[in-house]
Amino acid sequence: MVNGQSNVGRVQARVAPVLVAWWFLAGCGGAQPNEPVAVSPEEATTTTPGAVVAAPDIGALRVGDLQLAESWPVETTLDNPDIVDAQPLWLEMIDSAERSLDFSHFYAVSAPGATLEAVIAAVEAAASRGVKVRFMVDKKFYRDEHIAVPERLAAHPGIEVRVFDLGSFMGGVQHAKYFIVDDREAFFGSQNFDWRSLMHIVELGARLEPQGLVRPLVETFAHDWALAGGETQPEPKPRTCALESVSYGDAAVRVQTVLSPREWIPQECDWDLPHILRIINGAERNVYVQLLNYSTQMYDRSTWMELDDALQAAAARGVDVRLMVADWSTRKKYIGDLQRLVQVPNVSVRMVTIPEASTGPIPFARVIHTKLLVADGAWSWLGTSNWSGDYFLQSRNVGVVAEGAALAQDLEGYFLHIWDSAYAWDVDPEAVYE
Repeated sequence: MVNGQSNVGRVQARVAPVLVAWWFLAGCGGAQPNEPVAVSPEEATTTTPGAVVAAPDIGALRVGDLQLAESWPVETTLDNPDIVDAQPLWLEMIDSAERSLDFSHFYAVSAPGATLEAVIAAVEAAASRGVKVRFMVDKKFYRDEHIAVPERLAAHPGIEVRVFDLGSFMGGVQHAKYFIVDDREAFFGSQNFDWRSLMHIVELGARLEPQGLVRPLVETFAHDWALAGGETQPEPKPRTCALESVSYGDAAVRVQTVLSPREWIPQECDWDLPHILRIINGAERNVYVQLLNYSTQMYDRSTWMELDDALQAAAARGVDVRLMVADWSTRKKYIGDLQRLVQVPNVSVRMVTIPEASTGPIPFARVIHTKLLVADGAWSWLGTSNWSGDYFLQSRNVGVVAEGAALAQDLEGYFLHIWDSAYAWDVDPEAVYE
């Protein structure tokens, strides 16, 4: 059981054996992945991640100023017992709101019986007790199944929903995933407002509490909310960009909130890319990167090499560079870069295949989606960006960079737990992937 969750009611999952380990979008000629673990009812974790049937005790799950929170696919061995599950933490944060709840997400989608339903109900309950709720999603995904949840929320008299046409301003999408409680604490990370993110995808996010670190998110939300509503954007107040000492469990780490894209952030020193490059360029022993996907090709087909050049330069210095991505990256846009990198001395590349659930195939799920970087067990980045130029130059993303062994070593352990698992397999530079 996740630390700190003993007093949170949880639903027992009906876990059946995984009989078929499918290779989702990763057919391979010549190279085969390690066979993913087939988990029996006795071996599998017996709780659905984040399933809650009773209101959590306020404050029971929150520890320190910065706190990691994960989601993991049911019927796998990927749960980390030292990291709290995201869904009960979301519920606790939402239930603690007294004045305001601001959500900025790529999209919102749920399903009957899914654990996200409790989150939606908590948001509605907050609005019913007088909390001002604002919910924003990106226009490009506002279609088909992604309309129902925003319309449900908008039907509540205490909730205002805006569909943000970010592309018309910045060229990309509202790819950030975060929410803010009373302007005093926030949650950000790879978790979309999606039932699959809480039950069937490998995700990692964090709760952030210090006012100085939450403030850039408050300013960014206010800016984007105004743009989405055709209103005048508020001017952010001047502040100093610097690492701030905060508590992470029992340890102290130094953290700075970072954002993208460069031209649409409160202050240029908030831009995430230079901080990420600085971590890679300063690495002496190892650089570990975990993403959904990685590409030097932008969506307009132009080439963008800044991160790639930094990783290769680190490898040339003798740094152990490891890149781990989802098996969706067998697609043409991604596989060429991965096969090229794996031929560079000191660079290793692995993909991860998650077996389908016993209930059958689930579209856009059973995949790793975390975005993190950790170097030398000392520096780290956790955010919402995959690594191609569009995410840093044209799309809204958020995250933190941090200096401190406690956080970096936990992220390194999180990375290696998946890297060394039977779900991960080496990219073959000679294989023909379909």
